[in-house]
Amino acid sequence: MDAATITAIGSVVVSVLTLLFTQYNRMTQKHRDRMNDLKYENYKKETERFEFKRSENSAKVFGELWRVMRTLGAERVYIVQPHPLGNSAFLSIYFEVKDDFASGMKENVQNLPMSKIALFSKALAENLFLYYSDIDSQVEDKMAKSLFIANGCRKVAIKRLNSASDWVGNIFCEFIDETNVSEQEIQKVLHDAAVKIQFILPEFRESPLK
Repeated sequence: MDAATITAIGSVVVSVLTLLFTQYNRMTQKHRDRMNDLKYENYKKETERFEFKRSENSAKVFGELWRVMRTLGAERVYIVQPHPLGNSAFLSIYFEVKDDFASGMKENVQNLPMSKIALFSKALAENLFLYYSDIDSQVEDKMAKSLFIANGCRKVAIKRLNSASDWVGNIFCEFIDETNVSEQEIQKVLHDAAVKIQFILPEFRESPLK
């Protein structure tokens, strides 16, 4: 067999293999495309389901905060959340309800570094329940005291929220006007709210419902 014949046969073999590879690649590409489309659809459905559940849980949290405020006659109730969870360095508020005349605390506590309010952050993380009946004399952290006084807070009760393994936030119940509700009653109402909230509380993020 001469060199020309061998070259011709080689060219035919290469052409056939190239054709087979191209056909195989087209077939497998269609399969990969179908699998990618399926993965995308599953991801889309799961994301929609997650966001619906997140919105549903957010509505439940707001409803519970309203119940606390009306039951106790408070003027402002909100949740301070540490973030990012597992390596918390900041404090922020997303969930807040208040009377119309009360100023909002939410705009004052957004990505607030714990290092700037360290003493108070430590108290939030370590105590199941805190009650300050006199802000000026009982709140030691200067920044926390300043925030309370600037927003008209006279008394505040604070209940820690826990997930199965971590501190996830604190419910703050603030009284701007004088109140005759006892500390024991406030503690019980906040405890009941915490039980309903702490395992459904959406993790804080920049735009929680986006």
